[in-house]
Amino acid sequence: MLRKIKKNDNFLSLAGNLIFSFLGFLNIFLIARSFSSDDYGIWILYLTSMSFAEMIRFGILQTPMVKFLSSSKKENKNEIIASSWILGLFITLLFFIVIYTIYFFFYEKISISNFDLFFKFYPILSFLTLPSNIALFILQSDGKFDKIIFLRFFSKGFFSILLIINYFYLDLNVENIVMAHLFFAFLTSLISILKSWSAINLILKYKIKKIKELMNFGKFSLGTLMSSNLLKSSDTFLIGIMMTKGDVAFYSIPLKLIEVLEIPIRSFVAVALPKMSKAANPINKEKVKEIFYNYSGILSILIIPILAILFFSGEYLIYILGGEKYINSVNIFYIFLIYGLFLPLDRFLGVTLDSINLPQLNLYKTIFMAIINIIGDFIAIYFFKSLHAVAIVTIVNVLIGIYFGVFFLKKEIGIEFFKIFFNGKNLVKENLMNLKKFF
Repeated sequence: MLRKIKKNDNFLSLAGNLIFSFLGFLNIFLIARSFSSDDYGIWILYLTSMSFAEMIRFGILQTPMVKFLSSSKKENKNEIIASSWILGLFITLLFFIVIYTIYFFFYEKISISNFDLFFKFYPILSFLTLPSNIALFILQSDGKFDKIIFLRFFSKGFFSILLIINYFYLDLNVENIVMAHLFFAFLTSLISILKSWSAINLILKYKIKKIKELMNFGKFSLGTLMSSNLLKSSDTFLIGIMMTKGDVAFYSIPLKLIEVLEIPIRSFVAVALPKMSKAANPINKEKVKEIFYNYSGILSILIIPILAILFFSGEYLIYILGGEKYINSVNIFYIFLIYGLFLPLDRFLGVTLDSINLPQLNLYKTIFMAIINIIGDFIAIYFFKSLHAVAIVTIVNVLIGIYFGVFFLKKEIGIEFFKIFFNGKNLVKENLMNLKKFF
C-alpha cells in the first residue's frame, strides 16, 4: 500500500509542493530576521518582480507545452519540445534586450529606486532558468513528479541551506543573496541538461508550424497568467509605489502565509491538467466534467479544516514567520482566509477552460479580475490608506472570477454549480480513511 502511494501522481505532486512551500517559508523566516524591514522590503520587491517576469516569460510555454505533450502522439512530441525551446529562447532574448535597454536609459532613476536589483540581475537569471523550466514542463506532461521534486531541490534546497549559514555566520547583504539565487538557478539548469530532462539535444527538430500553434494557444495562457500574477503582485507594486517599503514588508507576511492554501491547489492542478487535456482531445464532456467535479469539489471541502487551523493559529504563524514586529498584520491574514475559501474553485474553473481549448475565455475572466483589483487597490490606498482594504479587494476579485468561470463552463460543457460541492462531499465521505481515488 505504501509503495503504491509513493508512486501516485497526486501524492508525489502534493509532497513536492509541501516540501518546497516549507522551504519558501523557511527562506522568508531567515531573510526577515537577517535584514531590516527596508532591506526585507527590497528583497520582496525583487522576488515579486522576478516572479511576475517569469510568469510572463513562461506563461506562453507552460500550459501549451503540458497540454500538447500530454495529448499528442509520440512522434509529435519531439517537434513540440524543439519548437518550445526556440520560442523560449526568442522570448528570453527579447526580455534581456528590453530590460537592459530600459536600465541603460533610466539608470540614475532606477539605481536609487526599490527595483534596482531586478533590472540589474533578472536578465541574467532569465537565461539561467530556461533549461530547468522547460525540463519541469516536460516532466509534468509525463507525470514524472519524483524527478520534478529532485530537480526543484537544487533551486530551493541549497538556497535555503545558504540562508541558514548566512543567518548564523556570513552576514551577506541583499545583493549577495540575489547573486546566490542566480548561482543556484544555474545549478538547477545544469542538472536538467546533464540528466537530459531538458531535451536540449532536440532543439534542431523544431517546426515553424508547431511554434505558431504554441504561440496561438500560449498568447491566451500568457495573458491569463499575467493577469493572475498581476492579481497577486499588483498589491505589492502599488503599496511599494504609493506607500513605504515597511508597508510592503508588513503586507507580505500574511500574503506569504496564505500560500499554504496554494500547496494542495497547485499539486492537484499539476495532475489534473494533463488528465483533462487527454479527455478533451477529442473532447469528452462527461469525462472532463467528472475530473472537474472531483478535483474542485474535494479541494473545496478539504480547504475548510485547513482554513480553521490557520484561523486559530494565525498569530503564532505570523510571529514564527516574521517576528513580533509583524504581529499586527494578523487581521490582514484573517481577511485572506475568506479569500482562500473560494480559491480552489476559481483555480479549477480556469484550468478546465484551458483544457477544453478555450483559453481565451479564461483570459477574459482574469483580465477583468486584474482590472478590478488594480482599481480597488488604488481606491483602498489613495482614499483609505489601508492595507486591510487592499486585502478585502482580493475577496471581491475571486467572487467575480468564480461567477464568470461558472457562466462560461455552464454554457460550454453544462456544469452544475452545486454538483461541485455535492461531489466533493461524497468523495470525502467515501474515502475518509485513505482517499483512495487520489492517493
